Amino acid sequence: MKQRVQRWVAATVALAGCGAAGVWSARAGMADYWARRETSAAAERAVALMLGQSQYYFRLAVLLAEQDPARSNAALRRAVALNPADADSWIELGLRSEAGGDYAAAERCLLRAAEENQQYLPRWTLANYYYRRNDGARFWHWAKSAAAMVYGDPAPLFDLCARAAENGDLAERLELRSPDQRAGYLAYLLGRSETGRVAASAQSVMKGGRPSDVPLLEAACDRLVEDRQVEGALLIWNGLIAAHREPFAALSPDGGPVLTNGAFAISPTSRGFDWRLASIEGVSAAREEAVAGLRLTFSGGQPESCEPLAQFVPVLENGAYELRFAYRTSGIPAGEGPRWQVTGCSGGGAIAESAALSSQDIAPGRLAFVSPPGCRLIRLRLACQRTPGTTRIEGYIVLRDVRIERLTGH
Repeated sequence: MKQRVQRWVAATVALAGCGAAGVWSARAGMADYWARRETSAAAERAVALMLGQSQYYFRLAVLLAEQDPARSNAALRRAVALNPADADSWIELGLRSEAGGDYAAAERCLLRAAEENQQYLPRWTLANYYYRRNDGARFWHWAKSAAAMVYGDPAPLFDLCARAAENGDLAERLELRSPDQRAGYLAYLLGRSETGRVAASAQSVMKGGRPSDVPLLEAACDRLVEDRQVEGALLIWNGLIAAHREPFAALSPDGGPVLTNGAFAISPTSRGFDWRLASIEGVSAAREEAVAGLRLTFSGGQPESCEPLAQFVPVLENGAYELRFAYRTSGIPAGEGPRWQVTGCSGGGAIAESAALSSQDIAPGRLAFVSPPGCRLIRLRLACQRTPGTTRIEGYIVLRDVRIERLTGH
């Protein structure tokens, strides 16, 4: 009998507990429903249903911010009273105190948020606060702390730091040590118009040795080539080659090779110092494998003037060079074929130009040129121009064994 009573009491207690849990769950569900309505009246209903939950007070504070600032601030204070670890409410209180001119209270609230939440947002907020207060020492402390845990796009943080003081050592000043951080900084620099720090940043990324960083490093090399920053571009390009990330021989304008992929052992990659193969209507390209070479086919529908192939080549200024190559053509009349042209780093007209290329049999070709003063980068291009009084060419040219050699004794 006694055991039956005990079992009955236990069952009753369990049912009561289940009932209480069910009621609490229902109230929580209704509170969530009202909180999602995004009106202050609905948020107040959520608060009434769950008086002890700080998140509903925070939601109410946000919705009341403009229409009733006093009640909004009271809701925030209630939120942190209920949950002292509520960093979002501490941040909101801090920003409102700053807006009201109470900087001591603002700093206390924002520091409390950073103490309660060890993630990015409180540190980012403090960096912004001290930037606005023109407090350099504390700004850099919190900017560095934020950089250590930045997620998503780091550009806003880097922009803020650049506005504070960008003197070329931002990566070191923020102590960007992880490969992700350094890659993020390089990507940020590539998005800006000024590229003076790209080469150094790329070197730090390259030290990580990550295959996933290769496209970013190639983009950095391309950017420096386009900006005629030859030394920095060569450091990246030759570094990728040394790490077996690019299948080419290293370039050495001081006495070694300067032209890339001259035998067309692989298809042009259109990156770095390799051949740039343009996408032109009426022109198609294919690599020949029996005897390595590149075939460019002209359908007759190409533009009257086009440039299907080009390469940036690092050279020494005032250097005497000779372009050597082999080629054959089919269907291209004499005097109407494409021509090799060499242009300088400042653009303008051609430094040197070959005769029109047309030969049914494999033929050698040569073109001598001298790089202009101050020029460390020339552009070698295959140019096609319809000759007046003729139709556009239809046929193909095969290029082989393209080289640029420095001439001594000049």
